[in-house]
Amino acid sequence: MKLVELVESRNEPLRVRDVAPILGVSTQQVYKMAANGHIPSFRIASSIRFDPEDFAEWLRKGCPLRSGANSSRPSRPA
Repeated sequence: MKLVELVESRNEPLRVRDVAPILGVSTQQVYKMAANGHIPSFRIASSIRFDPEDFAEWLRKGCPLRSGANSSRPSRPA
C-alpha cells in the first residue's frame, strides 16, 4: 500500500506527530508549515489537525506550498 493510500485510509484527523515522520521533518517544522499555510490543516481549540483526505491530496500534488513560495526541500513521489 502506498503512503498516500495509507494516509487516506485513516478515519480520524492526523496529528502533528503523525505528519512529521511522513514528511521527514520535526514536529516544530510541521507547526511552522501549518501556521504559514504551507500545508492544509485546521484547528481544534489550540491543537493543529490534518484531514487525511486533504493531506493525501496535498502529497499527491507534490506538497505544493499555498503561499507560492519555493520549497528548499525537493519534492519526492509519495
